[in-house]
Amino acid sequence: MSGRAWADAPAAVRGVLVQESGATSRVTIALDRLADARTFFLSAPDRFVIDLANARLALAGNGEGPGAGVVRRYRYAQRPDGVSRLVLDLEAPASVVRQELGSRRAPELSFDIAANAPFAATMPARRETNGRNVRRRTIVLDPGHGGRDPGAIGVTGVREKDVVLDAALKLRDALESRGRYQVLLTRDADRYVEHADRVQFARAQHADLFISIHADSNANREAAGASVYTLSERGAARAQGLIASQNWDVDLGDAPRSGVVGDILVDLTQRETTNRSAQFAQTVIPQLGEVAPLLRNTHRNAGYFVLLAPDVPAVLIETGFLSNAADERRLSRPREREAMAEAMARAVDTYFAGPQMYAARA
Repeated sequence: MSGRAWADAPAAVRGVLVQESGATSRVTIALDRLADARTFFLSAPDRFVIDLANARLALAGNGEGPGAGVVRRYRYAQRPDGVSRLVLDLEAPASVVRQELGSRRAPELSFDIAANAPFAATMPARRETNGRNVRRRTIVLDPGHGGRDPGAIGVTGVREKDVVLDAALKLRDALESRGRYQVLLTRDADRYVEHADRVQFARAQHADLFISIHADSNANREAAGASVYTLSERGAARAQGLIASQNWDVDLGDAPRSGVVGDILVDLTQRETTNRSAQFAQTVIPQLGEVAPLLRNTHRNAGYFVLLAPDVPAVLIETGFLSNAADERRLSRPREREAMAEAMARAVDTYFAGPQMYAARA
């Protein structure tokens, strides 16, 4: 095709996914190239409409799909003028609090929709789905190492497995005291748990958030401060390969589970999970910075196994460096660990409390 013919070819709408993201419903539309989007709300009944100019629908289905949160369901149809229209039926009046309009390298569109006050206060936190709790968010805490694996050893012999277990127990207490969370641990004693079992446990609990807690070590004794890791691009590719080998069944609601459409929706699920992980990382970093020193470039990316779940937002928090004398002293003090736990708990509150306004991506 010539450049002009390629530009005139309609964009293909390959997948639509609606998921809960904190206090919002996130709508992601997979496209094979950029398309201009026009959006507007309608009332009586409440709807959010997305019109995609010069686009064709390449969706397998009967013209509708499942919603989540304030979105009851979505419907789609091709208009004679070449516009692909998506209509989101809403539970209550709502607003767009974040949108990403895609780029040439990543042409998908994303909208975060939140119920307007006072309706937001009366909306259920979660519908009853696959046995998930409808009122309380499920948080899985993962103290690293344990048992035969002590993890990092500090300059005076402090063991990582002991420090992070106590920090996780303190974080559990801080979260449970709020009465809004179901908090579970991959280990609550000095025992070793395989990495795959930690991830499988979080997925089996339909966790809304997975927090793996560690303490670092480095040959450079000057290295100090906390850091937060989320999944890297290489790790995301590794996760795609593990979906089959680990029998990770990704919940797509009523959407097709096999073929090209199913693959697209699984990919969208993983991307949105990575985005939500990054959102929590950006929330927890300033909170940690109030109670502990931070490593430069605090938000980092890696392919750690515990971050690979395609449908559970996950972060790995390095609380400090046991190889640094000052950090080891700090992490050895129960009050310091308690302060870090409370900082993490505040970040969890902020993450789930309400929508944040984000600028659109160019």
